[in-house]
Amino acid sequence: MRDIIQRRIPVLLADSKIPGPVVWLTACIHGDEVAGTAIVHEVFASLKKSGLKCGAVHAFPLVNSMGFENVSRYINSDREDLNRCFPGDRAGSMGQQLARRLFDTIMKTAPNLVVDLHNDWVRSVPYVLVDPPHIYPTPDVHRRVLEAASATGVLLVEDSDVFHPLRNTLAGAIVEAGIPAITIESGGAFAIDEESVVEGKTAVLSVLQSMGMIDASESIASRKELMTPLMYTNRPLCTTSGLIRFSVSPGQKIKKGQLLARVYSAFGSDEESLRATVDGFVLGVEDHARVLPGKEVIAIAEQC
Repeated sequence: MRDIIQRRIPVLLADSKIPGPVVWLTACIHGDEVAGTAIVHEVFASLKKSGLKCGAVHAFPLVNSMGFENVSRYINSDREDLNRCFPGDRAGSMGQQLARRLFDTIMKTAPNLVVDLHNDWVRSVPYVLVDPPHIYPTPDVHRRVLEAASATGVLLVEDSDVFHPLRNTLAGAIVEAGIPAITIESGGAFAIDEESVVEGKTAVLSVLQSMGMIDASESIASRKELMTPLMYTNRPLCTTSGLIRFSVSPGQKIKKGQLLARVYSAFGSDEESLRATVDGFVLGVEDHARVLPGKEVIAIAEQC
C-alpha cells in the first residue's frame, strides 16, 4: 500500500496560451473540508465554457486524499495537520514532505495569486481570511492581497497568529515568499452545501475577473474599492461543561453584551450564559451540543 507521499495528487490546468497572471487554487488540504473541491470543479467548468482571456489557472482539487477517504482533517494516524506543515521539509515528517512538494510545485510556476479553499463549522457563512499586516514582507504584497480579497465580494476577516503560527499554513508560507495568497472559508465542512459552492465559485470568478483573466458577467459582483478587514475572534470560550443552545445564527449581526448561547446541565439547570465581548458578525457556531471548559464554540468577525 502506498502512503500519501507516494500517491499522485490530481492537478488541473486552464491555460489561455496568452501571457497574463498565474493563479493557483488549492482545495481539501483538510480531508473533511470537501466543498472546495466542488468549487474548483465548478470554476474549471465555467472556464471550459467561457475561456480565459489571458494567463493560466492551476489547481490541486483534492490535496489530502488520505484525509478525504477517512473523513478526517488530518493526513495520517498521527493526526498531523498538513496546513500547519508549510513550507515543508523534504527530510521531515510525512506532512512536512508533502507540504514541501506542494509548495515547490506552486512556486515553480511563478504565481501571481494563490487561493486556498477551506470550510469552517457545519453551521457557518462564507468569508475570506487574510493574514495580519505584520506577516507581509512588503506593503505591496499586503495591498495585492487586500485587492484580491476585496474582489471576492464576501466578508473579509483578518486572521490571528494567536491561535497558530500563520507562516506554517499554505497561505502564510506563500505570503512569506512574497506572493499574495488568500484563504476562502466556503461554508460548512463534511457535506457539500450547494449554496456555499455557488458563493465560493462566484468569489473565485470575481477575483479572476478583477485580474482581467475572464470577461465580466452579470453574476459576478466585482468590487473596485479595498475593504477593511474585520478581526477574527473565538471569544467567549466556555467555562463549564454541558449542553449548549445558541441564541444566534451564522451571518447574524451582534452587539457587545448580547446573549449568544446558554449551557445547561444534564438536569436542565442553567450553568452558564455566553455573551458577546464585541460588536460584529457571527461567522459560525459549534457543530456539537456537548461542550467542555475552555471549548471554542463560536467564531465572530469583530467590528473595530
